[in-house]
Amino acid sequence: MSPHIRVGSITLTLLLPLLLLAFATPVSMQVEAADSCAGDTSPIRWNETAQRLSLVPFHNGNWWGGFEDYDDVEYYEDDNRQEDTSGTQPVQDTSLSPEEPWMYETWMLPQLEPLEENHYTTMLIGNDSVGALRVNLSADYRTTVCITLQDTNLNPINGDIYLLTTEEYNSYTQSYHSSHSDYYGYNEFEESLSNIPPEWRSFNFLGWKSYRDSHEYEQTSEVNFALNLDGPEIYSSFFVGTTWEDFYIVIDAWDNVHDNDADSPNTIIAADITIITTERSFILPPFTVSLVFLAVLLGTLSIPFILNAKYMKAGLVAEVPQNIVPSLETPAEYTQTLPVQEVAKEVVELPPPDDSESIKNQQVWESSAPPESEMP
Repeated sequence: MSPHIRVGSITLTLLLPLLLLAFATPVSMQVEAADSCAGDTSPIRWNETAQRLSLVPFHNGNWWGGFEDYDDVEYYEDDNRQEDTSGTQPVQDTSLSPEEPWMYETWMLPQLEPLEENHYTTMLIGNDSVGALRVNLSADYRTTVCITLQDTNLNPINGDIYLLTTEEYNSYTQSYHSSHSDYYGYNEFEESLSNIPPEWRSFNFLGWKSYRDSHEYEQTSEVNFALNLDGPEIYSSFFVGTTWEDFYIVIDAWDNVHDNDADSPNTIIAADITIITTERSFILPPFTVSLVFLAVLLGTLSIPFILNAKYMKAGLVAEVPQNIVPSLETPAEYTQTLPVQEVAKEVVELPPPDDSESIKNQQVWESSAPPESEMP
């Protein structure tokens, strides 16, 4: 195999996980989630498997009081201040606020059971308000959420949908209250930090973000998403220690501090929410994600060293040129010849020597020899 083909195959193998992540687009994920939205559903057992919450512009959910308490606060003398002598309080128009008091007057949150059932419900969210569904997601189940937004005439309407944890929802609630009151000093400063880059969002102590910084769907009338948890969601802090985190499915109908969110619709929004849970047969440990990314990182870092090693070894191997005349320095290359088949030779047997003939030859030799007297 050629070295170039070998290096190319190694590079393609290392980049294969990145290609798979690139092809796993949000469109394909939403199609998969939409296919999982079908199933039998059961009614929600309120305050047991889910809790309905809301934020309205005429009620401050903070523990220190509502918005109307600020009207009675006396500040330093202001000559330009005009006193209201009519004795009447401003009346909030609640015609576009279908929320009931038990939805936004929530001081204690009940403990919810792990969500292991399929549910369907419809929430009505007023103008400039927020509707939230608090659930306790289970790591043993894959949760698929399908949401459709309509107005009272069953026409699609755009809104914002977020998935938040308890800590993120608390920051979101603080942002809502600060935007609906003129007595908070960091409202404008928070809006200036709304478009902060993702790598610096953890340092934004005034803003808020969605779960995993990815479950935020703005200016949309329909959304489907699925969620798989690696384990129980836990928030650790230096001041309060470790706390359990619930999840909030938030329907946003106000102009929040994000730059690309939808404006207030000036109507009541009906949100149809379907939650489908599927038991997971096999759950990988959380550390496998770190191992996979570590292997990909090490493999990517090793590519330059592999290429450099191949390059350095390329000049050490001397290749003998072919089809040249042999010389003293270059041994001749002989072609392999076919073996010659030897012809079997016939063995001829000689007759045995005759004794009479040898005696006769001896006598002739003796007769031809000179006498001893004539010898010198």
